[in-house]
Amino acid sequence: MRRIGRSFALGLLTMLTAPSVQAIDHQDSASATAAPAADITDLFSWMSTDGSKVILALTVNPSATATSKFATDSLYVFHTSSRAAVSSTSAVLTDIVCGFDDSQRISCVVGDAATAISGDASVAAGITSSNGKARVFAGLRKDPSFVSIANFEAMKTAAKVSLAAVPTGDAAGCKATTILGTGKTSAQTALQGVTPSPNFFAASNVLALVMEVDRTLLNRGGPILAVWGATHKKVKTN
Repeated sequence: MRRIGRSFALGLLTMLTAPSVQAIDHQDSASATAAPAADITDLFSWMSTDGSKVILALTVNPSATATSKFATDSLYVFHTSSRAAVSSTSAVLTDIVCGFDDSQRISCVVGDAATAISGDASVAAGITSSNGKARVFAGLRKDPSFVSIANFEAMKTAAKVSLAAVPTGDAAGCKATTILGTGKTSAQTALQGVTPSPNFFAASNVLALVMEVDRTLLNRGGPILAVWGATHKKVKTN
């Protein structure tokens, strides 16, 4: 038996009472973009308004089309850990693992087999586990990211110029950038330079995997929840 590994991870740390957190990861390396169905673009996490549910969203396949499919040779995983405090070294790990078959039917397990979901999750309302503690949707959606590439490139250029003008850094090697105006660095000014800011991903779609999970399944170690997403190649047997 051999395992072929591929993992693209994004890290988040939040309290289970926090409104939302997110991470973005577009335009990856060649090895990642060569397998778009397993190429993570975004990871989002937030709480339901009553605080009883944790919502997790993982998007893959930048520039997806109506014919795009989730990979059948990979597992889509929300890795989570909960702890009593941010500084705590003890945490309880809970993984949410999902896979797809050739017909794009999904199978998910939240922690253990007591909370399992399987079926066609492409319907707008998604499908729910038999114990009612988890729900999942999987399908094509608009790319939720907002990134102005023009402003980002302008910021990088301005930052390089500003840093080059500072001959030495502090004890850690960090340099302070030039301050322009009231409390703004040259990079910040450049980032605001294109108005209105054009969204590079406005016309793009992604494949979205969205989970709604009862918070009691994820907070066994305490109210501080860390979430990171990954795709893993399935185990193959020779």
